[in-house]
Amino acid sequence: MRMYVIRAACLVFFIALGSSAVPDLIWPDPMARGMISGILGGLWVMLAIGIRYPLKMMPIFLFEFVWKMIWLLAFGRPQWLAGTGSPRLSEDLIGIGLFPFVGRAGHPLGLCLASLCRGAVGALALMTPWTLLLLACAGSKSAFEKCS
Repeated sequence: MRMYVIRAACLVFFIALGSSAVPDLIWPDPMARGMISGILGGLWVMLAIGIRYPLKMMPIFLFEFVWKMIWLLAFGRPQWLAGTGSPRLSEDLIGIGLFPFVGRAGHPLGLCLASLCRGAVGALALMTPWTLLLLACAGSKSAFEKCS
């Protein structure tokens, strides 16, 4: 059931982001720097892949969640509480600040972190014999001569 929720969220965000980011990519402003449009275009493509392979895209969704929480806590909330913000602050608070709460409903954060940690531990276990071999051979002029 949760997979369908993740796929539905990918589809909704794919359509929403496509309506705002894709026109900037098709008809770019010649004077614009294009960094935000490029990042949003890349995220749009990843959302399309996430519709088919939602668990493979979990690290990207985790990145999206984390940067929006950082923005919300470090920039959005203090400006809103102080009453000093740009004219776009209310629009940004909805566009950026709402995702961590809505997106968290369908995001299996525990599964994502477990998958990432399992992959990191597995990679470390695969590298350990080579690391030990390199450490054993360290210090010689020719590591291949000493270890062969």
